[in-house]
Amino acid sequence: MPRASRAIPAAPPVNTYGLPALGYEDIPLTGDRDNDQIYIEGVCFRIGLTQREGGLGKFEHFKNFVDLVWNNPRRPVPKKFIWCRENEKILRECCKRDELGVAGPSSLGKSEPVALWAVVNYITDPTHTKVLIMSTTITGAKHKIWGRFREFIDALPDYAGKPLWGTNRLLGPNYAETGYGESSGVYLLAGQKGHEKDALDNLIGIKAPATGEPDVSPEALRERLEFRGLDRQFDEMELASLLPRLLTLGDERPGKIIFVIDEATGIVESVLNAIGTNMKPGNPGGKLQVIMIGNPNLHWDVFGLFCEPAVGWDNVTLKDYEWETKNGGWCIRFNAEESSLIRDKKKECFWMQSQKDIDGVADFGGGRKSLYYYRFVLGMWCPEGADSGVYSQGDVEPGMGKAVWIDTRPKLHSSLDPSFAAGGDKPSCTFFKYGVDMTGKRVMEVTEQIAIEVDAGDKKVPIPYQVARGWKRECIKRRIPPERASFDSTGGGVVFAGIVAMEWSHKVQAISSGGKASVRPVGKEKDEKGERLKANQRFANKATEIWYGAHPFLRSGQIYGITTTLAKEICSRRHTERRGGGTGRTVQVEDKPAYKKREGGSPDDADSFFVGVEHLRTKYGFKPAERAGDETPTAADVREPNTAWEQLKKRARRVTTKTNLPRA
Repeated sequence: MPRASRAIPAAPPVNTYGLPALGYEDIPLTGDRDNDQIYIEGVCFRIGLTQREGGLGKFEHFKNFVDLVWNNPRRPVPKKFIWCRENEKILRECCKRDELGVAGPSSLGKSEPVALWAVVNYITDPTHTKVLIMSTTITGAKHKIWGRFREFIDALPDYAGKPLWGTNRLLGPNYAETGYGESSGVYLLAGQKGHEKDALDNLIGIKAPATGEPDVSPEALRERLEFRGLDRQFDEMELASLLPRLLTLGDERPGKIIFVIDEATGIVESVLNAIGTNMKPGNPGGKLQVIMIGNPNLHWDVFGLFCEPAVGWDNVTLKDYEWETKNGGWCIRFNAEESSLIRDKKKECFWMQSQKDIDGVADFGGGRKSLYYYRFVLGMWCPEGADSGVYSQGDVEPGMGKAVWIDTRPKLHSSLDPSFAAGGDKPSCTFFKYGVDMTGKRVMEVTEQIAIEVDAGDKKVPIPYQVARGWKRECIKRRIPPERASFDSTGGGVVFAGIVAMEWSHKVQAISSGGKASVRPVGKEKDEKGERLKANQRFANKATEIWYGAHPFLRSGQIYGITTTLAKEICSRRHTERRGGGTGRTVQVEDKPAYKKREGGSPDDADSFFVGVEHLRTKYGFKPAERAGDETPTAADVREPNTAWEQLKKRARRVTTKTNLPRA
């Protein structure tokens, strides 16, 4: 027998939630029950109509609106929204907070409810709402939050706005609703390194859309005809809250900016500065809402700074699922081990990680105490000592300050990771100063990191030649001679080294990270016999030795200028240990394919930085001063090795010995 079709429930009568009694008389009912109820739910959501005022509260009206528009069996659309504990928690907090951090594991679906929040806010008030959606890249956003936004809004049969999807914009209607413009609408921005200027240009000076100059004092509003008589229903405190909210339904009123940042761990710090120094002061009184979404990584990346607890990181643990932030906002976090799919057996949440997925993350990432597991399963910032990375946050933090020089002219150097020869994503160049600081120590300070531009479509000039020429051009622009430049020759070997020598100079130092580790001592470590431990006893290969090369210098305060972006790469590479070596164990960094599979890209900036450290160690005698008095050079000690002048002096000494000089 054929299966009986599920009956579609009849529409209940329209509920106005007492809006006319509040002075809001103009409810344009059309006779289409669902259309009318959608409109009323939207109005109640906008003003946050409370139960005391006859409504249900902001979130309940939001939920009713969503179910009427996207989940309505009487008006089916191609996009549904699935309610679960995680989605409901996120949206409830969106209804309450002007600053909200949403931290959680991968595949939780964090972007979906926040994209829906953006859509509902816009379509319920399209002339006075401006939504900015930012992610690390435009391409990535189209597969995540921007893609979800498009799905929700494209499912609607009609909405106010002019889509320009080719330029990632949805223009809002002007205040008179006679055309479209950029005062309102929804816009996609990229906020990763290299796009700082474009991102900041869109943020600096931005104002919430507004009409007129409304007088929002409760005393003035109570004199308006539509609001008279409310003092018989509400006391003074209730009126002070209600009347300004009712005003947002009129013609003269302020609007709101909603700034959503997805993949917040990869956003440049200048965006966070723009929020605090420009956007918030320029949009006071709740006219700006900032929502950041991410997989927690480091305490001092943009997401970590935004979500930093008011009580400090040391006072929150895995038992904490929400807290007030240092800046007065709120952070909520989720744990994949307790998701709706696992704990509630809610099969509709098929996108969430299964127990098998979680076990796989533990195996792949280095255990259940690794940074990887904390990020992508526990949805929590990893505490010190719980990670198995080459560097921890505590290791790198001392290098994030600025050097104070005693040497008035520290020398500028450059190091290059060509990338094309070693599985990288971009040719990364690091510029850094080397000299003597106020403590008398030799110091390295990173000043800049850039990507050497290449044209893959240029059939006349091969990529290696483009890289060599571009790097030389950038160094000459900064007056860096070839003897103060170095590059990673691994993979490219003699071929790229020959190109650099031909295009620039044979004085440029080629550093190979291939092969065995050296016999150089490893800081102050000692083996079982009490002798200085050598690198080939501690490290499995040369690449590992180079990556660990900054440890003693960071401990002794001899490296500065590490940016948040560089720090994230340095701390994200993992290592493994195995039996062997003079201490009973040998350390090896993970290979590039494994790193790229996990992080989605290559640590090219970090590779370039470590080549620079190795350059100073091997060519300029850069040594760690891990104890006071280990190294107290003067500025004159930091000299150019093997320059023409030095060679001339050495030659003069050889030919002027007593045995070589004839008697007069």
